[in-house]
Amino acid sequence: MIRTIASVIRGEGLPSALSRTRERIGDALHGAALRVRGAFAGASEAAILNVAASGTALRLGGVQVQLAARLRVERGLRSVALLSPGLLEQSGSRRIATDLDAGIREAIAITGAGTVHFEGMHEVPLRAVLRLIESGIRVIVSLHDFSLFCASPHLIEEPMGSFCFSSEDFDRCHRCHPTSDVPPNVVHDRRALAREILVAATGVIVPSQFLLDQHRQLFSLPDLVVEVVEPGVPAPSRPLQSDGARRAIAYAGSLKRHKGAHLLPGLARLLGNVELHVFGGGDEDLLRAIRRVPNVTVHGYYRGNTLPSLLARFGIGLVVFPSIWPESYSLVLSEAWIAGAAVACFDLGAPAERIRRHGGGWLAPLESGADGLAKIIEQWRAGSITTAVPPSVPTPEDAANAHVKLYRKWGVA
Repeated sequence: MIRTIASVIRGEGLPSALSRTRERIGDALHGAALRVRGAFAGASEAAILNVAASGTALRLGGVQVQLAARLRVERGLRSVALLSPGLLEQSGSRRIATDLDAGIREAIAITGAGTVHFEGMHEVPLRAVLRLIESGIRVIVSLHDFSLFCASPHLIEEPMGSFCFSSEDFDRCHRCHPTSDVPPNVVHDRRALAREILVAATGVIVPSQFLLDQHRQLFSLPDLVVEVVEPGVPAPSRPLQSDGARRAIAYAGSLKRHKGAHLLPGLARLLGNVELHVFGGGDEDLLRAIRRVPNVTVHGYYRGNTLPSLLARFGIGLVVFPSIWPESYSLVLSEAWIAGAAVACFDLGAPAERIRRHGGGWLAPLESGADGLAKIIEQWRAGSITTAVPPSVPTPEDAANAHVKLYRKWGVA
């Protein structure tokens, strides 16, 4: 814990470290209260067991943020049982087996659930999923990335750190993960198992048409039935306050290589004296590199659902989104639009698909790098390009109602 705090201070600065520490303590106290309450709560039935294998802490990112927001609404519509590593949350919380396979079976015994809904497939053992299906348990799969296709869900190839363009060369895939001792034939087997799951699942849910098309293509399943449900972002509880004209520029989100954070120092230098605001935490080396650039202000970590108010407060009119992998949706894009800010990103993945459909931003070729994004910023600052930001985005209520409708359609609710 102390080592983590020291790393945050070096990367994001002291205010961000204090904010993160307060949040961790709050989460710990909240979890302890839930466990105490759960110790006295009787078992109750739930038709569906939602499984979040990667955890539920909001600091972990967009998947956790949208899941928490959606389930808050769903709890008013159905009995919700949520399993995350070591914890079953249902009218309170209780400790449960930390091994995911054993934990799922224990949670099924407690809740009587006949359906397991995997809220993302990262870190989910695929053979365990097939065993559930073979035992008569219905399985619903929500996909948020490329976890079924590759152990690296963002398809970033090591050691180069670049997008692999969904390589199907198994020897190349093995070279990307030399420390995993996974031979090429096992990579092949993994994808075969994933294909079985897609075919046998009661339902498959994705956040975008882009991700649907990709999975049909990657797994040679042109007729695969998949439902698109866009993740919801809560509307601000109060009117957004701005310090003036929205002419400032920002990067928002986790500072990771797959998010394109390594491009920020070069981009900031191309902007000359124009200030670049950076909202978000991430890797210490990337943060330290960007903090060394004079025209950058690093605000550090922000809690989920607070980004729109931050963008408005600092007068952000354009958000730079330099992700180098094909994002499956992007809550940051939604939050920028809520704040009235346009977006500049690479012509890649669901964000590009959404901008083409709704406007609200501009696209640069991936190979253009920081220069392509800087050109968009220059044109925007000069007023030679304009766009209308979409007036609304899907809400958690929209996402929750869509999920409950699907549960009923599939006969599992």
